[in-house]
Amino acid sequence: IGVAAGVAVADLEFMQFHPTVLEGSRLLLTEALRGDGAILLDDRGERFVDELAPRDEVARAMVAKGRVFLDLRAIDRSRFPGLMDLIVKEGFDPAIEPIPVSPAAHYTIGGLVTDLVGRTSVHGLYAAGECAATGVHGANRLASNSLLECLVFGRRAALAALDEPPLPANLPTAAPAPPERVAPPELREQVWRQAGVVRDPDGLTALDAATDPVASLVGRFALARAESRGVHYRIDAPVPSPAFEGHLVLRTGHDLVLEHWT
Repeated sequence: IGVAAGVAVADLEFMQFHPTVLEGSRLLLTEALRGDGAILLDDRGERFVDELAPRDEVARAMVAKGRVFLDLRAIDRSRFPGLMDLIVKEGFDPAIEPIPVSPAAHYTIGGLVTDLVGRTSVHGLYAAGECAATGVHGANRLASNSLLECLVFGRRAALAALDEPPLPANLPTAAPAPPERVAPPELREQVWRQAGVVRDPDGLTALDAATDPVASLVGRFALARAESRGVHYRIDAPVPSPAFEGHLVLRTGHDLVLEHWT
């Protein structure tokens, strides 16, 4: 909707994947479990990664292994009673055996380009939180920074909006709100396969040609960033390149450009 309205967008290639989501569900297993001593095992029961490494490194190691399990048996599970109950409700007993986990898309770092008070490129439209590209996360994100971003930029946007001219007394009748957009399973599978934890040019080219506008934009941005940086990992270009130090931005009527924000 934002792009259709003419809002500039940036950094859509940067999607953070959380390493440990219960396989077959949307239940996120906090990394505090790994901080308390839970370990990741491959299908032979062998530990294969430093569980406290950055999320993108852990996620890539898991993808390389295929099926992966989180062993919670050695931790004090009484410290996470609600989470343990949810795991049991999903049909697993973490006290008896390791449980299957998988990386999952968790946080969109890019979004609508804003200034330091949340203004977008469309007059009167503000953005804050996960829908916004403020640049504060760079190419990766520390866990709690998203909450701080919402608090800081949400307040700034609200205060700035108060200084906007008042709305006309008689506003035109608004068009009906579009129905809630839920991506079908086929689209989710396509984006996971072609723009998941590990990416390659063929998959990104195919995604760029997708009929879904959001999926296509993700493919377009990720294809243009021909390097690996932060959460964006290209198997054909596995290291960062100085040529891409900056933010990829798409503005109405223009091609993607690399901008340097200060």
